[in-house]
Amino acid sequence: MFIARSEDLDHIFTGVEIQSQVDEPNHSTFKQGFRCPICGQNVTYSHSSLNRPFEYFTHVNNREDCFSDDSMSDEHRLAEEITVKTLYNRLEEVTGVQPEIDVEKRIGTSSDFVITDVRVRSPLRITAEVFYKSERLGLKRRLTTLFKHNYQTYLIFHTDGKHDVDRIEQTIKCISPLRIGRFHPEILDLSLGDLFNERQIDLHSPDKDSLPNYII
Repeated sequence: MFIARSEDLDHIFTGVEIQSQVDEPNHSTFKQGFRCPICGQNVTYSHSSLNRPFEYFTHVNNREDCFSDDSMSDEHRLAEEITVKTLYNRLEEVTGVQPEIDVEKRIGTSSDFVITDVRVRSPLRITAEVFYKSERLGLKRRLTTLFKHNYQTYLIFHTDGKHDVDRIEQTIKCISPLRIGRFHPEILDLSLGDLFNERQIDLHSPDKDSLPNYII
């Protein structure tokens, strides 16, 4: 994994952030161990590099990596892990409650569901959708399902992905003045953008008919 939660600070850090501290003489920032932000089990830290970003943390019980998914590209996974870090730290800071968070989970019924990249179950019901090489975004169906099950969501676009992020945002503003999130891989920076909910976006607005098919 590229990220882990510090037991001592109850904050998620990347392997790069940990390594910069560990390399300092007489470092004392991290007094306790690290845990997987998804399953909560202990993980061990090892020096690695951005050429091997998912080797920084490993479960101590040889459990499979909670972010591992053979169908997911490394670029998408990196954005997903940084999204977990950003959401967890922001919610913990704002609410003072340790968020319950997981990845790649179904929301909806067996016959009508979406698989969300990141899901927060508590203290708020929030998802985050990461778009990298998706040909079709399918926002109408995705947002309809999430709103039906009382989830709000962030839409985050990888800046090296399939679509022009600025163009996507301008297009979405035809139906709602909301900002989308962006992940910049070259600097490992992620902005969440605005939180989409059913009060802020009208999926049945006549204006939606002007949107490109790949978005809706």
